[in-house]
Amino acid sequence: MAKQKSAKKNDDWTKTLTRVFVVFILISCVLGFTLTMGFFSIFKTAADGSGIVVSYTIRDDSGVPVLSSEETIIENEGVIAGVSQPMQMVIGQNYSDFIVPIEVYMYPAGVTSYALFEPELTAIADGAKGMHEGDTKTVPFPFGEAMVRDMTAEQYTLIGGNYSEAEIGMWIPLGFAPQPEIVLDNETAPETVATRMAKIVEMENDTLTVQYGYASADIAIEQIV
Repeated sequence: MAKQKSAKKNDDWTKTLTRVFVVFILISCVLGFTLTMGFFSIFKTAADGSGIVVSYTIRDDSGVPVLSSEETIIENEGVIAGVSQPMQMVIGQNYSDFIVPIEVYMYPAGVTSYALFEPELTAIADGAKGMHEGDTKTVPFPFGEAMVRDMTAEQYTLIGGNYSEAEIGMWIPLGFAPQPEIVLDNETAPETVATRMAKIVEMENDTLTVQYGYASADIAIEQIV
């Protein structure tokens, strides 16, 4: 009888070890698959036709963050315009409009439509070519320097400004229609106007010059599809 009990205990112990071994193998397979997929994802290369998710920080010519989706930048440096989600885009896609609005949280207005320009998005997409998931890069906007507009004191008043209080370096919100054109009269503004922050760079003879072009974008590839 004692031998039978001992044999039964050994059999139960063997079954238990077998179950544990099977569970261990299953867990190892799942972890191995997950790690393997994560390992091979680093070899994905962004190319024409690739869908990408891009975290970004757009900066002006002095390096100040204007717009960002990066939490550390927002917390440590702050932003002039607002905060957005990472962008989803397809490398090589054509944009039908010069102005491509995105949703941005701007204090204190809340979520609003913000004007990015087709050359900016194209530069980001072109700059992402050859990058891998996790890679970072600074993409210059050489065209940003030429994006300026002169405004009279009267035109500045039409968008809610006070010329006597304006000064060089001040950031002001502009409204852009899809054409694109800067909307100077709220009474005739179309419904599709998107906001964009611009910086006063010059003042002379009751006229001010605003620069609405930016200098660069720091990008990080979060995902390649």
